Amino acid sequence: MNYNDAFAIDNISFLERKKGKRYSPEKYELQNHDYHKPRLVGDFYLKYFTREVLFEIDILEVKYFLDYHYLNCSNNNLYIEVLKYKILPKIDELIENAQVSLEGVGYYNETKLDNGFVESEEVIHKSSYEYGLMLHQIAFKNLNSDIKKRAEIINEFLKSIIINENDTNSLIWKGKTSHLAYIISTLIEEGYIDAPLRQNGEINSTELSRQIIQSFNFESKTPRVEHLRRYLSVDDDRYQELHEKFSESGFSLPNSKIVS
Repeated sequence: MNYNDAFAIDNISFLERKKGKRYSPEKYELQNHDYHKPRLVGDFYLKYFTREVLFEIDILEVKYFLDYHYLNCSNNNLYIEVLKYKILPKIDELIENAQVSLEGVGYYNETKLDNGFVESEEVIHKSSYEYGLMLHQIAFKNLNSDIKKRAEIINEFLKSIIINENDTNSLIWKGKTSHLAYIISTLIEEGYIDAPLRQNGEINSTELSRQIIQSFNFESKTPRVEHLRRYLSVDDDRYQELHEKFSESGFSLPNSKIVS
């Protein structure tokens, strides 16, 4: 199965990213290793996500990690189904069968590749993402309690999604999501709304996008954070195109200080 749509994966290849010295990756985004396709093992991104949520992400950040992938994946419903029917059952299996292994992870007639990848019988794997290693680490480091708590966080996240989707008290946005982003951006620019800020004082467009998505129900498909971000930034070409259309249609919002 192709899991690309279920998770938030960088749209640019990891090999291309490595060429950029100033590249700063999104904190919770999965790297794009599709350059190994079609030989990349089919459940690669499922194992990658499992590794991240159970071992690499601090337990205090698991909720934010889950939120990020829900808001940035291509298929929200698939993401929810993967959490329910793949990730949670696998966690139960890992806890039940965890045991120390001194053999390590190996493949038949393997060839080592760059960045921790291994080729075996024309299939490319990454040993650090194998379930066998996860079983060993849970037992060796006595992580049963920690892993169970992470499963609880995932269950709570799933319950919150169901509640939010059934919440009839939220405002319903009936227009294009790009229009909503533009209007919110204008309200911020004219002093009606305070936007979340980064430490350097600039608007945190990712967090702003997340807040917009959580504040509205949408008649159409729930927008991705990346989609909203482009229409929230006054420096983005898509924002400028939309600004021209709104201006030509007579849309104008006075600064809050003028009408106070």
